Amino acid sequence: MAEENKPLKPEHRIFAEQYVIDWNGSRSYKVAYPDVTDETARVNASKLLTNTNIKEYIEEIQKDLAKLAGVSALSNINHLKEIIEKEEEGVKKEATRDRINALKVINEMLGLNAPEQKQIEIKQEPPLFPDVSHE
Repeated sequence: MAEENKPLKPEHRIFAEQYVIDWNGSRSYKVAYPDVTDETARVNASKLLTNTNIKEYIEEIQKDLAKLAGVSALSNINHLKEIIEKEEEGVKKEATRDRINALKVINEMLGLNAPEQKQIEIKQEPPLFPDVSHE
C-alpha cells in the first residue's frame, strides 16, 4: 500500500525537523524516539529517510530554512547598514570583513544571491570530414 498523502506521525515530524538541523539521521531519530539504541536509531533513521512523506516534509522545511532562520534580503541589508555605521565608528576592519563574509555565506546557502549571468560564446568549428556527395 502506498504511503503517499498520509499525515505524518508526531515522531516523524520531530525526526524531519531535527534532521534539517545537522543532517544527522541517528541523532534525529533518538530525539524522536529517545529510548532506542544507537544501532536501532541508525537503521531506522535510514528507513525513515526513504519514506516519501517524510522526504517531502524535509524538502518543505528546506525551502523555509531562510524563514526559520530569520534571514531575508531585507534583514541582510539592515545588517550591512549596521556594519557600515559601526565601521564609521571605528570598528576593526577585520571584524567588518568577517561579518560581511558571513552574510555572503548565508546568502549563498539560502539562495538569496541573484544568479550570475554569464555570456557564453559558441564557436562553430568546421567539420572534420566535409560532406562529400558522390554523383
